[in-house]
Amino acid sequence: MDKFYEIMGEFYSSDVKKHASPTKRLIQQKDAAFRHKEFLSRKIHSTQEYQLTYVASPNKTYVIEPKGGEIDYDMAFKNPLKFYDNVMN
Repeated sequence: MDKFYEIMGEFYSSDVKKHASPTKRLIQQKDAAFRHKEFLSRKIHSTQEYQLTYVASPNKTYVIEPKGGEIDYDMAFKNPLKFYDNVMN
């Protein structure tokens, strides 16, 4: 446990600023996700049926449309080698 406090002490004594309120930060992130997804649905035309939206911060959102659509994760349990081939190729 001492190592944990040593590392955290180094982190917070450095130039990295912690958030004034982690709860407020989470609320900002949630609100940004709602606003960004609403904006994207009106302004961006999807080229695929399946897409992932990542809200990296209250100011940045990324839309990713995986080539070939959604990954079949059930295949990972049924046939791991085939799953790996599909995902990696």
